[in-house]
Amino acid sequence: MQSAVQKPEFDAVADIGLPLAFAGLEQILGIGIDDPWRTGHDAKLMADALDMRVGGINEDANQACRRLEAWVLHAIERGAMHPNGISAQMLAEVDAGRWRKDDAVANIVFLLFAGQATVVDTFGNALVALANSPRQLSLLENGNVGWSAAAEELLRFCAPVQYAGARIAADDLSFGGAIIKAGQAVVPVLGSANRDVSVFPTGDRLDLEAGSSSAFAFGTGLHACLGQHVARVELAVLLEALFTWAKGWRLDTSRVSRRPSVLFHGLQTAPMIRRGDRPPA
Repeated sequence: MQSAVQKPEFDAVADIGLPLAFAGLEQILGIGIDDPWRTGHDAKLMADALDMRVGGINEDANQACRRLEAWVLHAIERGAMHPNGISAQMLAEVDAGRWRKDDAVANIVFLLFAGQATVVDTFGNALVALANSPRQLSLLENGNVGWSAAAEELLRFCAPVQYAGARIAADDLSFGGAIIKAGQAVVPVLGSANRDVSVFPTGDRLDLEAGSSSAFAFGTGLHACLGQHVARVELAVLLEALFTWAKGWRLDTSRVSRRPSVLFHGLQTAPMIRRGDRPPA
């Protein structure tokens, strides 16, 4: 972090988001991640397998998943799992005969993907939202809003997953005035639900002082995200790191690039330059 802000410019996604998100995952999973950039790259490729698409799964996504599986297996074989992490607990279930080894590996790979991709996406989205809302940005810069409260509102406003997985109706039902027949698929739009004015008074307006809940960003009921509390903490830490160590920097919105995805809403690059500096020609 300190080395990033000493450069003429830096990328908030690559230089802050990914390293700090993986640092948190290392503690939670109990596994050392020696190359967070490579792992993060593979995690983004894996997202293609989950995205809405026409045709088959991109072979690059399959190869990325295989590389992560091989990396996890190698880590297990060389005994790189720390005893108090989630990974070690999963492997204990394997040793007790309650899980298959493949199940443990698959879950670790999924956590490597889900435990950082959505948080980093939200972080990038938050930078854009704050750049477009100078008053809200000043609230954070001046310490008028706590990091956790800001993270909650930004998760609502900047939902990293725009669509939940399709649900298939088991029976005919009426929902919101619409008739859904048994067997029909329904795709919940989380990005829209998070801005429903009947639930959130601020709707399409970012308001860090509103005290809004980010619940819809993580799904509900049986489909609620198990890592939602970790995600909240991770985003709060990322915001604190940026606004503590990178004071006087601003997002160069003219050079922001978004990841090419329908399902996942996030940034590929978030170039930061010092206030007063002109963007490169």
